Amino acid sequence: MEKKIKNNSKAAPAKAVNEHEENQELEQVLPMISLRGIIVTPHSNVQILAAREQSIQACMSAQESKQSLAVFCQNDDNEELPGREGLQPIGLICKVSNGDYKDPDTYKCVIRGFARAELISIEERSDSVIRYAKIKRCVEPKVDPVKASHYVDALQASLLNAIKNSEAAVKGIIEKSVPNELVETLKKEQRLNVLTDVLAQILSFDNADKRLLLNTIDPLERAQILISLLNGYSYRRELEEHIKQEARRSMDQNQREYFLNEQLKAIRRELKLEGDDLSEINEYRRKLKDFKAPQAVLTRLDKEISKLSAMSASSSESAVVRNYIDNLFSIPWEVSSEVNKDLKKAQQTLDADHYGLEKVKDRILEYLAVQARSNEIHGPIICLMGPPGIGKTSLGASVAKATGRKYVRISLGGLHDESEIRGHRRTYIGAMPGRIIQNLVKAGVNNPLFVLDEIDKIGRDGLRGDPADALLEVLDPEQNRSFNDNYVDLDFDLSNVLFIATANSYNIPEPLLDRMEVIDLSSYTEDEKFNIAKQYLLPKQLRLNALGASEFALTDEALMELIRYYTHEAGVRGLERLINELCRKVVKDKMLKASELAAQGKKARTRKTTVDVKQVGKLLGPRRYDFTSKLEENKVGLVNGLAWTSLGGDILQLEAVANEGSGKHQLTGKLGEVMKESISAAITLVRKRSGMLHLDQSFYEKCDLHIHVPEGATPKEGPSAGVGMVTAVVSALTGNPVRADVAMTGEITLRGDVLPIGGLKEKLLAALRGGIKTVLIPQDNVKDLWDIPEKVKTGLKIVPVKRIDEVLETALEHDPCSFVPTTPWASKPKSADGSSSTDSSVSNC
Repeated sequence: MEKKIKNNSKAAPAKAVNEHEENQELEQVLPMISLRGIIVTPHSNVQILAAREQSIQACMSAQESKQSLAVFCQNDDNEELPGREGLQPIGLICKVSNGDYKDPDTYKCVIRGFARAELISIEERSDSVIRYAKIKRCVEPKVDPVKASHYVDALQASLLNAIKNSEAAVKGIIEKSVPNELVETLKKEQRLNVLTDVLAQILSFDNADKRLLLNTIDPLERAQILISLLNGYSYRRELEEHIKQEARRSMDQNQREYFLNEQLKAIRRELKLEGDDLSEINEYRRKLKDFKAPQAVLTRLDKEISKLSAMSASSSESAVVRNYIDNLFSIPWEVSSEVNKDLKKAQQTLDADHYGLEKVKDRILEYLAVQARSNEIHGPIICLMGPPGIGKTSLGASVAKATGRKYVRISLGGLHDESEIRGHRRTYIGAMPGRIIQNLVKAGVNNPLFVLDEIDKIGRDGLRGDPADALLEVLDPEQNRSFNDNYVDLDFDLSNVLFIATANSYNIPEPLLDRMEVIDLSSYTEDEKFNIAKQYLLPKQLRLNALGASEFALTDEALMELIRYYTHEAGVRGLERLINELCRKVVKDKMLKASELAAQGKKARTRKTTVDVKQVGKLLGPRRYDFTSKLEENKVGLVNGLAWTSLGGDILQLEAVANEGSGKHQLTGKLGEVMKESISAAITLVRKRSGMLHLDQSFYEKCDLHIHVPEGATPKEGPSAGVGMVTAVVSALTGNPVRADVAMTGEITLRGDVLPIGGLKEKLLAALRGGIKTVLIPQDNVKDLWDIPEKVKTGLKIVPVKRIDEVLETALEHDPCSFVPTTPWASKPKSADGSSSTDSSVSNC
């Protein structure tokens, strides 16, 4: 790289003629360099730094051989070695002096131009890195001495005027490195060609102006250009001073801090730019005339536009007002999309996108049916409650398509700031509307479908308000007709919006939960997962993996293998990932085989890959999960309980062991507080019924009970294992085995009543899957059986129970009333007089 270091032209005028006469050949071939970032004119000394090897060698060769050097300026400074098209057509013939290495990679020297030259061609030689230029010396036309003298006087006068006007700018017209002695010499210089070239070098013009002067061969034309540039500079300096003076005159004594702003206003007046602001105001007025919005909005817009017209366009307040006006115009106050009222079409859309979920589909169709008959109905506020992966969010998109509404999704998980919902007040820097208004603007209509995703995971921050409280106004049908965003500060009617919230649990503030219509969605049954995979997931993954139906097939047995032993979930996300994995592996195998055949010059045939149960094991590895099955045989103290988790239901085995001791109770299995209390209630109930069970009334003083729930690393909580705990304890104390084909669930009271539980569907599904034949459920849960699939109800014998006695009669192998315990805690035999030590008053037999 070559760059300018300093401009030293002290002796330029004295030696110019001699250098010009050194060589009179018009065409020459000289070593050449190309300059980047600077323009060099004749009769000036310029120090450069050469960094390219070609340039270093050319400068050294020219200095050592006392040969001239051709110097041309590059059009593009980033080009490394430009050709003829990348260089200026006119360059210089120069002499090189004072050359020396500044460092190992940089060569410093002084070049002095003495004549212009036209570039004809560039030569590169194999024996040298130096590039050579074939040039033609430019001959300046002869100038009439009288005319030249006039131009010299004019130039010197313009120079003096420019220097005078630039004194306040610290000699801004002249390069700072130029010594004063040279300026004084130029004031007396009488040779026009020398004067124009040296001025072109030392004056602080743009490179484009200097390039124009270099390419101008006629001294008279150069003089005219210089005079124009110098006079233009003087005019600009006078104009700047005029603007400053006008700004000072227009300022009030108490407004000096606005000096820069007033100066800018004066500049705009001089440049006649004031019309831009007027055109913007006129555009706002025209837009307001045709804008459809409530009267309060139109009044506010008119007021804000008037305020903006009175402000300076450069003030910070005007930017705030302009942004507010733009936001008001962008809100769809009275723009609605046409809602689909065709129930048949809506039902087909919902069924095509989702399998099952009948409760949600029925609710949407009910809404559409009523809407078709009445225009006064407003959108319902629905909350889909259920485990992850069952299609709650995607169902929202399907409902939007079925109803013909625009779809908007807002993720509320982890939201901590109330302003995210209700917006920021305009007094804050960077204020903007809340997410409700922002998404209405994106939708472009005032009646979209909003999916408020993960509403149960809203965060709380005492410093920034509670977003759940902000949602109270949004989700209240009576209040959202006049929703007021802090930024907009005008009422917006949200009653036309259809809100669908999604949640995994009831961990929602009570006032917010009360405003929503909750629809509980349970986990999918195996049959539902099977049908979803066959109808939706498998075709989707075949399409995504570019597989045709003639190339890949998954047997029903293999699909059920994936559902039962490779996934453990309430929904079908994991199942979809497994199907995708199978497709990917099949595609990989097909492509590898095709590559091998192609290498052998053979063409691969399209063969169908059918994945069966055996292939699943080979492709995905061993089974990843295994559900709990029923016991193989009747055992003492071992009961099949039923549990519910967010991933569905499962069989929960309960164990109880009685040993001789001093009445201690040991509970293991990572049990929660509620479950421990349930076990205490179970033990108390057994003590109360010792007579019926033929147990010594003081048995609890002579035996230690150890109750354990397997999978000790998994936390367990809830009261629904109460009946199972009673049964396990009774079996352990009496030695009466528990039936292996019976499972049970229900909360117990101290009086032996069986109370209702939750998660009935999931528990029954787990029982059927685990091979259970009979399931005992609380009598009060019979009302929930209508929601149970018919296949489950026919595959299980469901026995409703109200009292613990019914549970024991069904669950134990022998009738507890007639069974004689074989344990050390059995009641004593009758005495000779026929009396018994057992209090029969507690027996129910």
